[in-house]
Amino acid sequence: MTTTELKAGSRLPGTRQDLHLSWLVRHPKRVAVSLALLLVLLLGALVWQQQQKNIEVERYQLLQQISHHAAAVEAAVRTAVVVSESLRTEIVLNPAQSLSELDARIRLLLDDYPLFRHIAVAPDLVIRYVYPLTGNEAALGINYRLVPEQYAAVEKAVAAGGPLLAGPVQLVQGGSGLVLRVPVFLADKQLWGIIAAVIPLERLLQQTQLEKLQPDYYLGLSGRDGDMHNPELFWGDQVLQGLPSVYANIRLPNGHWRLHAFPKQHMPLLAGLPTLFLPAGILVIFLLSTGLYVLLRLSQERQQALQTVAWQASFDPLTGLANRSVLLGQLELMLKHAKAQRTQLAVLSLDLDEFKQVNESLGHPVGDQLLQLVADRLLEQLHGPELVARSGGDEFVLVLPTSSQSEALENFCQTLLKSFQAPFMVRNTPLSISTSIGVAIYPSDGLLAIDLLKHADRAMYAAKHLGRNTFHFYDAGMQKEADHFVHLHHEILKGIEQRQFFLVYQPIFDVAARRFSKGEALVRWQHPERGLISPFDFIPVAERTGAIRPLGQWILQQAIADMQLFQQLGLDLQISVNRSSQEFNQSKVADEWLAQLCSAGLLPEQLILEITESVFMDTVSVQQSNVLSLHQQGVKLAIDDFGTGYSALNYLSRYPVDFIKIDKSFINHIAEQDKACALVAVLINMAKVLDVQVVAEGVETREQFDLLLQLGCDYIQGYYCARPLATADFVSLVQQPQAFI
Repeated sequence: MTTTELKAGSRLPGTRQDLHLSWLVRHPKRVAVSLALLLVLLLGALVWQQQQKNIEVERYQLLQQISHHAAAVEAAVRTAVVVSESLRTEIVLNPAQSLSELDARIRLLLDDYPLFRHIAVAPDLVIRYVYPLTGNEAALGINYRLVPEQYAAVEKAVAAGGPLLAGPVQLVQGGSGLVLRVPVFLADKQLWGIIAAVIPLERLLQQTQLEKLQPDYYLGLSGRDGDMHNPELFWGDQVLQGLPSVYANIRLPNGHWRLHAFPKQHMPLLAGLPTLFLPAGILVIFLLSTGLYVLLRLSQERQQALQTVAWQASFDPLTGLANRSVLLGQLELMLKHAKAQRTQLAVLSLDLDEFKQVNESLGHPVGDQLLQLVADRLLEQLHGPELVARSGGDEFVLVLPTSSQSEALENFCQTLLKSFQAPFMVRNTPLSISTSIGVAIYPSDGLLAIDLLKHADRAMYAAKHLGRNTFHFYDAGMQKEADHFVHLHHEILKGIEQRQFFLVYQPIFDVAARRFSKGEALVRWQHPERGLISPFDFIPVAERTGAIRPLGQWILQQAIADMQLFQQLGLDLQISVNRSSQEFNQSKVADEWLAQLCSAGLLPEQLILEITESVFMDTVSVQQSNVLSLHQQGVKLAIDDFGTGYSALNYLSRYPVDFIKIDKSFINHIAEQDKACALVAVLINMAKVLDVQVVAEGVETREQFDLLLQLGCDYIQGYYCARPLATADFVSLVQQPQAFI
């Protein structure tokens, strides 16, 4: 298809829109990967199924083992209960016998049941008898009613009317153990007292041979005092708290314990499967997927080769829209038609706002897909003989007939802006992006295609200057501004060559030393024809055109030369020099600046570089490397206009900063407004905590000066102390005592 055959607003078949290729052939990699993923999922399902089977078998076998040991523990406890109840029966049958007469009976019980550590008898809940007495003398005479933690368990046993196993608990006579309490009721249902038998937990577990499981399994017991709902382990490996352990219940007279277990060594992943099962499965998947991909790829290349030549030279391969060459040719045809019909034609230049951030943060593939979706959305807005093209990068051009009334064109621009309000779904993730639109109209804004495109671009940049996400119509003043911009750029370069620039120094007062110990170098431009030009007029132009780099180099050289003079005069001064973020973009520029200082016989500590927060916000690694290199060699760094950026506090803790210069906007009202004073106080205190010194800029009155002294500001700069001075006047001022203190 030739340029003259292109239909406005259309997109020809291309790499994104192959109508003659099936989906399988157009996406061989996706098909092959999908097949591979499907087979991998099947293989993984087989392995997972076998693993689950192994886990269930292992858990079942473990449950069988611990159930056996749990039954042994339960039997031991039951035996203890029987023995204790036999002693209770004897007391009930012969309550009048003396406690000493129980010795033989209890001795026999302890011989037959060695798990008991000792047995205590407490008529009327006061311990009158302990066997054996040796080592347990401290228990005699204890009134359970006076020991709250034990009395609660006694009351519980009395209320239950039967044996109650508590513990492990701390014993009055020392040590810990399980306490089996059996209340004794006489024939008339009156409470006679209570029998307490102490069983060491370790002795109980040794008898049940649980230690045989410990080399291979984590073991633990939960359910202190028989509370099965208490998950805390009172014995065993605490690591079981976070593991899906197997457990068996142990019945107690008053509840349950749980015996937990978990294997220390997991069963191998492929246990139960043939040795070569996994490698063979992966190999088969790889061969099948690779073979399918190769077949589909060969078919795709063969069919696409027939289509590529037809559109490659004329259409954008990413979006399928007309490229810039087709745009120019088609626009010329539309201009001829408009001239013949005596109609107007509008050229709209669209540029995506902050598209660079999408590429840097999410990657170019995401950015490319976003451009494709933007192209689709632009086409959706066109319903007639319009033309849409991608002129390059993230810039698009729309050409459409328009009436003599500007309202219709304004409404169309508003519609385009609104169409960008809905997020773009990129890889199932919503992305929001806006656009800036510049409009040029034929014939009022130009008669040639190249002029209309150029003017639409200038109007688009004006829209961006207004804050983005808006549109702007071209006017003749933009051409004058652009011409002035270009002219001033060349004048700056010429002024550097002809030494039209000079430096003045504004003294900085050192509060601690009560003298001027620093000075800020400020550039001035004495133009031979226009006179003194304000830095506010030429610095922004130098920043935008790149002329700031040669200008900044001259400023640094002149400042170093003046610093040599100050040193020869015996002045102990640090000089601040402002640096643009662009000046840090060149690799090894830090080494060049340090070499200039060294060759001048100056120490790095004598130079302070004032930078804005944008240097830290930039992700360019070269800038960060230069900043760190300068600071490591001793050059001091100051953040200028501190607090006017986005996250200044964050920079003080993350980056090497020696000084902050509080912006004049914070200082203006500190003497009249409490909030302004409080804010400056917070900034000063915060800087001191981070070991950063503070310079207050724009101090113009005695009240501001005195207040900053009270707030603990380190340095003060402003018209109250001194205006920017020529070098000789600066030297004279520094050498004199400061009368304003």
